[in-house]
Amino acid sequence: MRMSDIAAELELEKGPAHRVLAQLCEQGWAEQDEQTSQYRLTLKLSLLGQRYLHGLGLPGLVQPILDGVAAQCRELVRLTVVNEGTLAWLASSQGAAPGLMYSPSMDKPIVLHATANGKVWLATMSNDEAIECALRGGLGKGAASGACAPKAISSIEQLIPELERTRQRGYGLVVEEAEPGVVALAVPVRSLTDGAVVGTMSIAGPVMRVQPERYDAFYALLQEASGKLGAVWPRQSVGLHASEAA
Repeated sequence: MRMSDIAAELELEKGPAHRVLAQLCEQGWAEQDEQTSQYRLTLKLSLLGQRYLHGLGLPGLVQPILDGVAAQCRELVRLTVVNEGTLAWLASSQGAAPGLMYSPSMDKPIVLHATANGKVWLATMSNDEAIECALRGGLGKGAASGACAPKAISSIEQLIPELERTRQRGYGLVVEEAEPGVVALAVPVRSLTDGAVVGTMSIAGPVMRVQPERYDAFYALLQEASGKLGAVWPRQSVGLHASEAA
């Protein structure tokens, strides 16, 4: 980013913004491109995050669980974590054979109202809380929300009955809502310590393979795995620890 854009984003004058950037560069957190004079983060931040997660021991605990589900369902299995009022991707396991394989990027924001993970998390809240989170995440903003498929929910009037359906069946479901040609199911992950929702877990794959007759089996797999995840989850959520570390 340009220094002027960074200053505007942080609502700082250019002088203080430049001093902050200079200090970040000096400490190795950011660097300035010699050709464009623009700034970017270095790998130091991501490496710190990796060291932190490995310090918790969580990746080593959750990955075998995800791998086990992926081997049984032969589709993509992903895990999210609740952090700062939304969800973030934490880990994944690919069970599909090469060929027709759904393998999306893990660095994109999770659109709460258009994903199975987002819907099932919103369904654990009251309707008022869910609406607030969904609006903050882009509900009603059309293409700006990041939900590219035409079938995605686009209003509060559509969201509320969908949350009720999600609560009744026990899992979040999207059929070509986040992306054309993709189906996903998700369940919440609750900490065994206090029952708090700490994340969500999903199975996703091509619509031609993930048919309604497979939903019950996938739900059973997710339910069993979410119980295991809740049992190994840290006493405090990963998101809380990450915020404290920052």
